[in-house]
Amino acid sequence: MASFDESDIRHIPLTKAHFFDAYSKGKWNLSQVPCPPCLENDGFMQAPQCYNESSRTKPVEKYKKLDHWNEKWLFKKLIMRLRKTFEVSGVSISLIEHKKTLVKIETLLELTEIPREISLDSHAILSQGYFLLLDATKDWRTSRNPLVSGIPYIKFYCGVPLITAKNEIIGVLSIFDSSPKIEFSDENRKKLQSFVKEIMTLLDSPLDQLRAIQRKSKDSISQLTSELNDLSLKLGRATSTKSQLMTVFEKDGSGSPYSQNHNFRFMKISKRDKNNDDGKFDEKKLWDKLVKTGSLKSAASTLAVTLSNQFKKSFVYVLEIRIAEPYQIPSEFFPNSENKIEAENYRYANKLIKQAKSENEFMTRIIGFHGSSNNTLSLENSFLYEAFTSEFGINYTNPKGNTMFNSGIIMPFYRHNSKLVRKTKDKDKKLIDVYLRSGGYLILMLSESIDSTLTNEDLSSIFMHTAILRKIYITS
Repeated sequence: MASFDESDIRHIPLTKAHFFDAYSKGKWNLSQVPCPPCLENDGFMQAPQCYNESSRTKPVEKYKKLDHWNEKWLFKKLIMRLRKTFEVSGVSISLIEHKKTLVKIETLLELTEIPREISLDSHAILSQGYFLLLDATKDWRTSRNPLVSGIPYIKFYCGVPLITAKNEIIGVLSIFDSSPKIEFSDENRKKLQSFVKEIMTLLDSPLDQLRAIQRKSKDSISQLTSELNDLSLKLGRATSTKSQLMTVFEKDGSGSPYSQNHNFRFMKISKRDKNNDDGKFDEKKLWDKLVKTGSLKSAASTLAVTLSNQFKKSFVYVLEIRIAEPYQIPSEFFPNSENKIEAENYRYANKLIKQAKSENEFMTRIIGFHGSSNNTLSLENSFLYEAFTSEFGINYTNPKGNTMFNSGIIMPFYRHNSKLVRKTKDKDKKLIDVYLRSGGYLILMLSESIDSTLTNEDLSSIFMHTAILRKIYITS
């Protein structure tokens, strides 16, 4: 079994520039606001500051610290309604600070922070009611914005400012999609503005009150579920509801929906302009190919074959990783009523104490691969951990050339929301043992040769390949 000795490996972290260089022609310095004559070189416009920028600081800080953001259930149904009402894939609720946009709730975007210079929301807070782009690729302010020319390929965008009861603009509710729209009616804009009022009502409501409503709702649902389970035992499982007059029940014992239903769990994707196709990456063709496989495992192996052939790599595989890091925290900073809480934006994260003598727990599973047997490679958990916890992954080489694979990249392409989980049941202890649980997926592309290198455009293309797998089978 080939293995890596970390002392033999030289690796460097991949940076944001590796990905955005391919989109912005190497110009990641956005300190100066370009004007229209400069667009041929700079490509997009940075939104100017608000005239009342200084007065926004306090309210933004206040809403940023709300515990409401940790309660994802508060926003789940609202996000679903937004996507269904406006037929879009992407939704974002953000707060806008002086230098960055804090993405508090999102779908498709998969970012928690965006430099304000490139944020489309930074344009929306300057608008009179809304900021609308039917096709961002055709607007001189945004045509080469990295979020438009690169992942998630925003074309349609509409943002409405979040306004407090004191008429302070703190952020933006936005909807977006990778397909442009021909029109977006006044009625739709009014509907989007009504969603903003709903969000502000949620944020201004006491969290305890909202939790009480949620518990009451859960009790009602639990009772209904129990009744439905009793009914299903008598009748079987409903497998067809196409007719309002007849529902077919079938007792097949599987306990799960038919597998073919999963083939339709994907979002729309626009056809790329054939004139801009460089011959290396056909997004629509790969999308169709992965959808037809019908399962994550088959799609991951298909993707591995595609990447291996395109980039001449000896071994490519998709790895699922789960990590549990042991910590302790003073009991007063962990709610007695909770055994599990969202770690993202956790107010007392600085109170966590790493347990020095305890080792992280790992679980890894190869989803799909191409080029070798999945039993011929062993990577140190600490090596995978470094790659997964880095922002964009790592690029490594083994100068000795004495292992089966001596160069390559390890790139994370999806991360689950991290959670803090209570380890001990004794709630009276001064220090509570907790696990920080995180996980997601990595793509590993390995070569036998030492001097195999990938360009910035290659790295961007690899990320776009994995984004399609993620959208169809992981985040949908």
